[in-house]
Amino acid sequence: MCALDVDRDPYSQHQLPHHNNKAEHHHCSHHRQLTVEQQAPPSSGTRKSSSTGCGAGRRTSNLQLWYILHVILVLIDISSSLTMTEVKIPNHIMRLKSATLGCRYALDGESLYSVKWYKDGHEIYRYVPRDKPPGQAFPLPGVNIDLRNSSDTQIVLRRVTLQSSGLYRCEVSGEAPAFNTVSESETMTVVVTPNHGPKITGGQPRYQIGDTVRVNCTSSPSKPACQLNWFINGEPVQKMHLRHFDKIVVNRDGLEMSRLGLEFRVRAYHFKHGDMKLKCVAKISSLYLQSNEESVESDRQQRAPALESRETVAAKSSTIGAATSKIPSQIVSVIAPLLLLLLFHNWTWPSKS
Repeated sequence: MCALDVDRDPYSQHQLPHHNNKAEHHHCSHHRQLTVEQQAPPSSGTRKSSSTGCGAGRRTSNLQLWYILHVILVLIDISSSLTMTEVKIPNHIMRLKSATLGCRYALDGESLYSVKWYKDGHEIYRYVPRDKPPGQAFPLPGVNIDLRNSSDTQIVLRRVTLQSSGLYRCEVSGEAPAFNTVSESETMTVVVTPNHGPKITGGQPRYQIGDTVRVNCTSSPSKPACQLNWFINGEPVQKMHLRHFDKIVVNRDGLEMSRLGLEFRVRAYHFKHGDMKLKCVAKISSLYLQSNEESVESDRQQRAPALESRETVAAKSSTIGAATSKIPSQIVSVIAPLLLLLLFHNWTWPSKS
């Protein structure tokens, strides 16, 4: 019996029959071989798991390579695709003027399929190079397209009206198979300017320190409504002193009037050399700018100098009057004796006969 068996089962020596030494040696050798083989799988399993890890690493590397390749292809596709370079739409334009709306793009190797223009979601113009003629306009209220001066890069609207205001969008599409499409949009507003400048109402010609100023500024009808701003002595008014009112629609064309109130308590610093200037400015983008200014006098500072000047004039006039009244009496008192002396000296007395 081999030592390994003895170690496993100490009682097996008394239960099993004895064999010769040769057979016993063969049995022990065979048993050790089996034992080694039984202990081998863990090491072989370790080698298997290691090879499995290497395979997973290779698959991960392959996925990463495929991902990087895909990103590169996408970037190449993007860099060579259709792009919009510029959309130029006027934000404001005067009524009855012509408006030019521009749309520029880069094909980057693609072929142009079409250029389309939309107003508030409605198609108004289409340019297809293969069509004859390539340009085509679609009727819409407020839109009058000049086909002769319109192309794939611009459209011209003649004599715009208030109905021409809206959201305009340019859409450019490439040819098959990609049919890449790009678009951009801008809002255009048709402007009707006021006939005259803003009006200031509610003010007094004079104010005292501590009085409350309540004035309103009203713009003339326009489209869109004017933006109003108040200034005191050239300085913008703080928001806490402003009084906002709703816009007023005055006719069927939708012309609007704006009104902005100003309310504040008069302080000494409001008067510059006894004068306070209230100014209202009406503005529409960069197309219209008008203002109205009123000068307000200080009641206290204006009356005091006036009274003082009257008293001074009265004092001066009384002094001059008194002086003039005293001069003749003094002259008479001096001249009268002189005249009497001259008469007495030149008088010829009659001689005694």
